[in-house]
Amino acid sequence: MKKRTFLSLALMMFAAWHVNEGMRGVAQERSTTAARYTVTDIAGREIAFDKVPERVLALGHGVLQQYAYVCGADRLVGIEETAKSGHSLMGQSVHHAYPELRKIQTVGNGGPKFSPDDEQIAYQAPDVVFIAYENTKEELDELQKKLNVPIVGIGAGMRGAIFGDDAYRTFEIIGKTMRAEKRAAAVIRFMKSAQEDLRKRVADLPENGETVYIGGCSFRGTQGILSTKSHIDLLTTVRANNVMDNLTESVSVVIDKEKLLDLDPEIIILDLSGEALLAEDMKADPGFYQALKAFRNRKAYAIMPYFTYGMNYDTAILDMYSIGKVVHPDRFADVDLERKGAEIYTAFVGKDVYRELMETYPKSFREAQSDE
Repeated sequence: MKKRTFLSLALMMFAAWHVNEGMRGVAQERSTTAARYTVTDIAGREIAFDKVPERVLALGHGVLQQYAYVCGADRLVGIEETAKSGHSLMGQSVHHAYPELRKIQTVGNGGPKFSPDDEQIAYQAPDVVFIAYENTKEELDELQKKLNVPIVGIGAGMRGAIFGDDAYRTFEIIGKTMRAEKRAAAVIRFMKSAQEDLRKRVADLPENGETVYIGGCSFRGTQGILSTKSHIDLLTTVRANNVMDNLTESVSVVIDKEKLLDLDPEIIILDLSGEALLAEDMKADPGFYQALKAFRNRKAYAIMPYFTYGMNYDTAILDMYSIGKVVHPDRFADVDLERKGAEIYTAFVGKDVYRELMETYPKSFREAQSDE
């Protein structure tokens, strides 16, 4: 047992050293690059750079997280208020790994109806603006012309996809723009490795297991139990039988209480981004929750918020392991969530922030996780 513990610690120390070396390599790689280069953004636009950007703005859904996974807080001079307050501040690993983000200048409010604040952008005199690509190619061109600043469109992470080309291309684009290609490649490798491990664990299982419903999902702000998702990697990757998949093609859906009672799923997963609203509703309408078999049978579980003003890819991957332990406990019996969290967060942000993140959630949730 001692040998196994020592080996695990040694492997974790090696992983931490490897990731931190990669993070340090970002600055070294950038500092030696002076030649003119061109980046093709997610919209297919070509943006030319004469040198590596020194002043960076990150605007829109998920842009801060995606940039920080590749470059940390390095060279950021402006982010949105929504990206550094409320649930974003609580639920995102990047704020715990890089507390200096909280002191970076605010550039506009951000939020669901995101619109760039031209005046504040110009005031920061950025060398590049990374922006979540929800606009048309023409709109991005117009914004670049208006501001006279390189605008690089990246994936917005809005469709429930955690693994896939949108995420990988985004990391590649950030890496190439900041001359941090090696670090971007390391993040992508880790994600693909995690996906492969998750898939292998459930590959031979049928898709008609216990019915699962996920509620409390963030959608244009925090929501209660009736805000749900369908066709999302979070559940499909671990072969969780999402009751919503056969009812709608829309990713984000808000149903009514009668519909949830009619579905009456065997397992309910609650996203803690809606923690306050969930607690308020449970107090106001306890009969509704007791009418659901998942609550009566003590099969309602909570996960950390995987989407708080954009996709938290690290937490999303950890949540998959957590959900896997609930829906297929025999296939995930070897997974210790704290050790897995340490591995995942170190890979994404160069630091184990699992316990720090856990401290931001209710004691009952922390105790339940430690019992897994």
